[in-house]
Parts: sequence; structure tokens; C-alpha cells
Amino acid sequence: MAEITPEIQAQLDEQKKNCPFCKIIAGEIESNGIYEDESIKVILDINPWIKGHMLIMPKEHYPIMPFIPAETFRHMFGLVPKLIDAVKKSMLTTGANVLIANGGVAGQQSPHFLFHLIPREKGDQIFDRFLLDDDRNIEKEKNSQLKEALAKNIPIMMQNHFSRNPSSWHTGNINTPSFLESRQKIYEDEKALVAMPENPQCLGHLVVYSSEEEKYFENLDVESASHVFYVASFCATAVFEGLGAQGSNIILKTGESDDNPDALLEIHILPRYPEDGIDVIPEPLKEKPNPEQVASKIKDETFMIAHEQKEEKKEEVINLDERKIEVICENNYGDNNPDETDDDSGNIKEDDNEDSIGNNPEDEISLAIRKLKETK
Repeated sequence: MAEITPEIQAQLDEQKKNCPFCKIIAGEIESNGIYEDESIKVILDINPWIKGHMLIMPKEHYPIMPFIPAETFRHMFGLVPKLIDAVKKSMLTTGANVLIANGGVAGQQSPHFLFHLIPREKGDQIFDRFLLDDDRNIEKEKNSQLKEALAKNIPIMMQNHFSRNPSSWHTGNINTPSFLESRQKIYEDEKALVAMPENPQCLGHLVVYSSEEEKYFENLDVESASHVFYVASFCATAVFEGLGAQGSNIILKTGESDDNPDALLEIHILPRYPEDGIDVIPEPLKEKPNPEQVASKIKDETFMIAHEQKEEKKEEVINLDERKIEVICENNYGDNNPDETDDDSGNIKEDDNEDSIGNNPEDEISLAIRKLKETK
């Protein structure tokens, strides 16, 4: 992710003062909340494209995707499968889309990064907006040259990503699933594959696939879900920089809808330019559903997400009582603990065992023990 320098941070702090979504997060502007935790907030869109249209955003102010810290990125996009599952169950639909607009030319209207999650089904208001399969007569020679360049650049970007964010599953042992064997591969790892579509909508149009799931994004775990969006983000950066685009769209398709009849799981990356003829922003509903009723139904399903997050937090807490640690204080020194002190000074000896908790300066337990000794 991009480095936030002090100068950039100062600009972001100024933006926050007038950001409507920062005011929503702070409770200064009312919204119909769906889900919230320490780092993200989910609300209903006040001008929905379809019933159940949600906005997902980090609580901290970041204007564009590359500024989002790795931990926040992983958490936010790692929750998307559960949010899709919740909105599909509550709205009784068969599919879903996620739409990210980077830059004004791509449809970004807010200085606060967010993305849209919309439930989908056949015959809905959006119809075939995200078919993304028109024959647009893209120059094949230029696209072929671009494919070669991206096939060199994207692997380098991903290698840098893995060096900064090591993953235990990233071993280099790649087995391409049968449902992806025919794709025009540009990049592949254990969890994702990047290809060019047969009918690109523009120069640099890429598609990211999951190597673990053919159709339903909600079947992915946190690690896999966040990773395919990481890959999509780096692909967007690669085509943005390589083509000099002025923006980009990232569009997830999953489950059945008119523009996804085979229910395939695909994440499309579209470089965007002024007057490029691509329109992926649907019209708002003329008759808006009751937002309180819609929010209530979805929150009935997201309740378990919040509960699971709390349970995961509990598991991260270190309980000193569960570890057999004997804290020796000055008051306890004496004949009962002859091996714990020096002969003359009465100071505690360092354990000779290299695996001892006390010998690891980064260990939270040893830090807690040290503080206990200092207070005695």
C-alpha cells in the first residue's frame, strides 16, 4: 500500500473536517447502520440502486484504495463473504455485486473510500449492467502487447507484496483448477489467477478469479477473500500506471443474475478514461424501500458476524492465569528459592533456557512480569 507521508496526512486531516462519511461514522449525521466494529462501518445507501444496497467503508479517512493499511484492508475485504451471505439471506436473492470506483471518471463521488455491495437476482432493476462482455473492437495487437507487459509487472508487484506480508500458504506449489485452465493467464498463485477476458471492454481489462471457488464468493474464508481483492487492487494499480488511466473500476460478480447467468465468481478491473463509453453506475430506484425495515432484516443476519468478531477478539487475549508463571518478588527471596537468586545480590537470575519466556524481549508475558517486579 502507498506510504502516507506527514504532508499527505495533513491533507487527509483537512479532508476529514468536511467529509460527510466521517461525520456519519462519528454519529454527527444519521444513517441506517448494518454492521460496525473497530475499523469498519456498513450502512444502507440513501439512494439505493436496489433493495439492500449497502456501503462499506473504513472508519479512518482514506481517499483511495492504495492508502488503506494492510490490516484494515484484510479485515474489511475479509468480511465481504459474510456480508454477501447476510444480504442474500435477508433479501432472498441469488447473487451479489461489489463495485469499487477509484477516481471521479470511474464514478467515485466521495473523498472517503468506500465500496458498494448490492444483492442481485434475475429480473432485477440492474438487469445486465455488469455483463461486461460486449464486442467493443479493442485493438488486438495493442492488447497483446499490454498483456506481455502486465505478465511481467504484476508478478513483480505480487512478489513485493508477499515479501512485505508473508503468508504461510504461499509456498509456490500451484495447481490450476480445471475450471480456470482455458483462461489467458497473466498471473497465478495458490489462491488467485489473473487473465484477460475474451471480449475486453477496454485496453487493460483484467479479470481476477479465485482458484478455490468457482461461483460463490461467500464460500471463501477471510484469508482467501482478502487476497483476491489484494490481487485486484494491484492489477488496478498496474493498468492505471501502465496505461495512464484516470481511474478504475473493480467489480465483483458472484451468484446468479441476468448479467451473470452462469453464476461465475469474477472480479473485473476496468481502467477508466473520460468519455470511454463505459457506464457501470446504475440509476437509483425511483421508489425507495423503507430503509428502517430493510436495515432491520439485514441486521438480523449480521448479528452473528458481530458475535463472531467478539469471540475472535477474546481468543487473542492472553490470560496470565492460564500460564504457569512463578513471579519471584523481593519479599519471597530466601531459603525456599535458593536457585532463583544470586548468592550475594539477591537479584533474580536469568534463565539459561533459550526458550524461556523471560529471554524473549518481544514476549508480552515477560513484559508483564517485568512490570510486576518493578511495582514490588
